[in-house]
Amino acid sequence: MKTDSRVMPFTEEQMRQVYSTSIIDLAVENGFEIEKGDRQTVHVKNSGGLYLFKHGRGFNCFTTEKHGDIVDFAMEYLGQGSKTEAIALILGCEAYGKTAISGSDFAGTNYAGTDPRGEMELPPRAPSQQQAFNYLVQTRGLDDEIVAELIGQGKIFQSKEIKADKNGVMRTYQNCCFVGFDDQGRARYCSMRAMGAKATFKQDRLYSDKTYGFTMAGRSRRVYEFEAAIDAISHASLCALYGIDWRKDHRVAEGCLSDKALRRYLQGHPEIREIVFCYDNDVDGRLPDGTTHNHGQERAAKAMREFGALGYVVYVQTPRGKDFNCDLRAVWEEVAREGVTEGMER
Repeated sequence: MKTDSRVMPFTEEQMRQVYSTSIIDLAVENGFEIEKGDRQTVHVKNSGGLYLFKHGRGFNCFTTEKHGDIVDFAMEYLGQGSKTEAIALILGCEAYGKTAISGSDFAGTNYAGTDPRGEMELPPRAPSQQQAFNYLVQTRGLDDEIVAELIGQGKIFQSKEIKADKNGVMRTYQNCCFVGFDDQGRARYCSMRAMGAKATFKQDRLYSDKTYGFTMAGRSRRVYEFEAAIDAISHASLCALYGIDWRKDHRVAEGCLSDKALRRYLQGHPEIREIVFCYDNDVDGRLPDGTTHNHGQERAAKAMREFGALGYVVYVQTPRGKDFNCDLRAVWEEVAREGVTEGMER
């Protein structure tokens, strides 16, 4: 019998982490909405027949007749092309909140060597950035000058890769990428998402380090924290719309329900004393037992307690819709409907 002699790029401890991670937590962290199922499972909303087991170790889809464990789920539903990519994604989710804190200035936080898996490499850039620009400005409603500035800084770019799909067919993939850098200007984090109004694909680049989130530096003593880069840029765009200096305050995007990027950013910006938590408003959120649970706002309340105890002045800014991009697009819809432009800038 032929055996595979390739070395698995993960330790035994990391593999134990993978299979002890709840598939429900992974699904929720990646945007799936959970609703009540039966005694043993929860149902993924708007998925047809996709059910996750309450013990957190597997899924079953009656529509496609597919089933499997958490790695299979990451490959099938989170766009991971290989087991290696799937495991890396799960480990990234499992790592949330595990950074130790020592003192209000985070002096004892140990970031060195936290990711032994490999080094993140950015995907190849497309010759033109126009599709990404149009997607963000026209589809997402973001301010064109802010987007252009971020593209110029290399924090946003359009990628183009030619690779085989799961059936072995060579295809061209182009995505909008959001990048986080370390203090030496090296890219350490990259969140990719498909460009289209109805596109659902989104994933982090293999070996991305979520402690280096997407950031927009400011000059004040205040930082706004968001789940996603598009929400951070949407917030800045809303400020620009109403004539507010969007460059004044700092913004950090975590890439999920986490605060690890914020913690690292605070370590590098000791002048910051105010934190505004801008997590999503998950009014339709559910716990595995079907109980309503606003994941974003519950996380914001927890963050208020934790960072308030560390001496920061803390606030919560809750979007009216699900997130700040929904709020921004709602404003543009109202502008188009009512023709209201007073006090706004474009």
